[in-house]
Amino acid sequence: MIYKWQRLLCFLLLGFAFCTTGLAQESGDDEGLANAEEFLPVAEPPPPPSLLRAEQIKRETFDSFPRGGPDGIAGLGDWWLSNGSICVAVSDVDHHAGIVAGGGTLIDVGHCVQGNDQWTYANILTGLAKDTAIPVSKVSALIDGDHADIVTVGEGDGIRQTVIYRLREGVDTLEIDVRIERIGDGRPVQMSGLFTLYSQRSLTPFSLSSYIPDATLGFEHPEIDRSKVSSLLEGMMPSDWNILVGADTYETKISYGIQLRSAELIKANGSRQPLPTFLAVFPDYSMHGWMTRPLWFQSERLTWLSLLQNQFMDLEKDEQMLAKFKVLLGERADVASVTDQIYTGPRLRGYADNSDVSVAVWDQDDRPVTQSRIAADGSFNIRLPKHVQWVKMQATAPWGQKITRELSLADIRNDSGRWAFRENGALRLPSGIPMSLHFFGFGDTATPEFGNDLLGFTEQGVSVPGMLRRNRIDLAGVDSDLDQVDLPPGQYRVLAARGLEFEVKEYLLTVVAGKVSELPIIPLKRIWYGGDWHSADLHVHSGASFDSILPFDERLRSFVAQGAEILVASEHNRLIEQGGRVAALGLDGRVQVITGSELTGMSRTANAPMTVGHSNAFPLTAKPMEFAGGSPAVENRPLREVIAGVREQAPDALFQLNHPRAADPLDSDLAYFDHLSIGSSYDPMQPLDSANNRSLLMPDPVSGFRDIDFDVIEVLNGAEFAVYEQIRDDWFSLLNQGARRAATGNSDSHGLRSVVAAPRNYVYIPDSNKQLPLAEADFINAVRAGHSFMTTGPLLAVTLRDAYSDVGMGETFSGQRGELHIQIDTAPWVSVDTLTVWVNGAIYRQLKVEAGDHKVVELIVDTDSYVVVEVSGVPGAVYRALMPDLAPLALSNPIYIDANGDRKWQAPKAMN
Repeated sequence: MIYKWQRLLCFLLLGFAFCTTGLAQESGDDEGLANAEEFLPVAEPPPPPSLLRAEQIKRETFDSFPRGGPDGIAGLGDWWLSNGSICVAVSDVDHHAGIVAGGGTLIDVGHCVQGNDQWTYANILTGLAKDTAIPVSKVSALIDGDHADIVTVGEGDGIRQTVIYRLREGVDTLEIDVRIERIGDGRPVQMSGLFTLYSQRSLTPFSLSSYIPDATLGFEHPEIDRSKVSSLLEGMMPSDWNILVGADTYETKISYGIQLRSAELIKANGSRQPLPTFLAVFPDYSMHGWMTRPLWFQSERLTWLSLLQNQFMDLEKDEQMLAKFKVLLGERADVASVTDQIYTGPRLRGYADNSDVSVAVWDQDDRPVTQSRIAADGSFNIRLPKHVQWVKMQATAPWGQKITRELSLADIRNDSGRWAFRENGALRLPSGIPMSLHFFGFGDTATPEFGNDLLGFTEQGVSVPGMLRRNRIDLAGVDSDLDQVDLPPGQYRVLAARGLEFEVKEYLLTVVAGKVSELPIIPLKRIWYGGDWHSADLHVHSGASFDSILPFDERLRSFVAQGAEILVASEHNRLIEQGGRVAALGLDGRVQVITGSELTGMSRTANAPMTVGHSNAFPLTAKPMEFAGGSPAVENRPLREVIAGVREQAPDALFQLNHPRAADPLDSDLAYFDHLSIGSSYDPMQPLDSANNRSLLMPDPVSGFRDIDFDVIEVLNGAEFAVYEQIRDDWFSLLNQGARRAATGNSDSHGLRSVVAAPRNYVYIPDSNKQLPLAEADFINAVRAGHSFMTTGPLLAVTLRDAYSDVGMGETFSGQRGELHIQIDTAPWVSVDTLTVWVNGAIYRQLKVEAGDHKVVELIVDTDSYVVVEVSGVPGAVYRALMPDLAPLALSNPIYIDANGDRKWQAPKAMN
């Protein structure tokens, strides 16, 4: 028998013919049952199956988890939460993520179907500091009725911290409840907060207050000096919403709206009191915070009196704090995709004749309201708050043109009309030729900016450009290169360049509105042929790092445009295999990608009180099913244990100590020699076994590795010339005491604003004949041995000779006397003026030089020694135009001198 509701479902799902056929076969005499059906109970159709999931990721179900997006790092053992629309991952207890050691961290958030995760990390900071945060000891999953939860619990310092991540059926909101309870004695809890990391504006913050509109800052933030309490206080705004706008560089887009909905004190007797809250926004991270107790004197903003009272705040036994957050997801890289879900006021419409435009909106009190991208058809439709009666609008085009309008909101349509931008011209780009084209405005024409995110982020009224903004177009000479670029009418100076080994050509370009121009650009002449010397950047990032938004294809394009060959992909605490993109772009034989990871210490623990800084390890093998691709563990272990972990995972991998000194003292966490992980800066004037430095020599009781057992040291990182000499002295100190470590220089490039492969290394691989790919083992062995020099322009050939031998960098010369031959070459746009020969870390000879010089220096030593060559110069106009933050510099690796010929090199000041 098929009842009426079953028949209706059948018609809806399967069609009329199928259901009537089935009915005839089933019922026989339908008319005789008609009256009886009227007295039968009517059953409701069964509910659709639930899409809620809350479970641990396991191997047998791995393929059912729709991981995706440039920042997706969840793997086996992590915890998955989903309602079919939103997918969330929380790291397992032992999977360190963010600035707090341990797991239980919100690591992935995105739309399930789109695979658009750009979330980095969010850590709960009980006590508002990473060294007072409560580590998570347990993670569990629960589905209860209409909601699914991931629950993390941790205890420490007499505090129990419970965090619930919750998704509800059919609701596109992630709820986060943070409960902090006093269960025993421990240090006072004065402030707490949710720390959200987005280094180098991998997400762009727009702050919004729903309860004090004057506290809404939008993208216009004050500059907060972290070293001054007054500046920090000024930056703690009474705002609840922090909207993080995702990058517009990926096919799938996303933005996040994070709201601190409430924070309250729950006393032992169950009574509740609201707690003061704030939002502090920095270019690299944000803090949603709350105080532990109500203020003595209520005020909209925190004051010096508030901070004074804060010093006496703490939770009493059996008291709790409960902070409630919610996270909304937008499907575009703009603010409006989130605020359209928040605001309940009128709509604002319009149409632009360019779909790459961004529209910003302010209210009648000149307060930021929202910002929106334009749809593909040129339209925009923005929701506004109820209180808005009048708006100022500004539409910005990629080439910088701005149109401003004011509009009184009079009806439901609120049509701002058509926004017509001026007509541009275009330049047809050369095809099949790898190079970078640098554009400069000539006369009254402004220098163009490509890659502007159009968000208008400022600090103290000063524009802070994103990492992709530059005046350069990179071409790899492949089919996927741009074929033309739009430019405003005017006159331009164009420099065509291809890295350190090539000449630079200059062109003058006139662009006419509505016309396509073309320059007679020809392949650039190579002025230096390295033979078996291969150019390599051992420290390169792309969008797979939590602090980059650059798609890897564009990373490759920029690398090839600079004429570089070996790219070591060193994403922060993540392994991802990108080598397949080389073939996909048609770049086989022109570039080689080696998989590595930048092992990035961010937490402070008992085992690493000052973090372990940053180091690169490569080559490593990515394991896509594992958390972060199987990158070696870093947190809560001294550097010697990190080195041991790498050696266990990849015995032949190279371990490079990155940027061991920091120019900014507030960034000392990332600079290992500034603290040696224990708070004691390395002193190059003291021996390694001194009380100050001896931690470097302490062996791990299990593996025997020491903190000093890295293979190479990065003496120049990008444009950090301020600490170059200090790091060079550190390196000399190591060499003087028998710690033979090769020196490298790398770009650490994260985007396109800084030029990749500058600095770079030239590595000697005999009999390679410039053919790629190289055998990775040969390359690694050459770098480890120091058969290389680092440079930002000058190109070196350095050998030490006598009648019987001719040895180069990284090799050992036998004898007390020899001729040091130094050939200095440069591209015409790179100038040099000074040659310095260092012996055992002291200046042996200093000479004035020019490009093309071949200098011979007679070298005489009495004991075993080493010699290093340094060449420097002053940047000229073209050099500054191409690499504005750098200066010409080259540093060789040592040639070791076995003075007494016993085939045993003895360090000049061997003290360990």
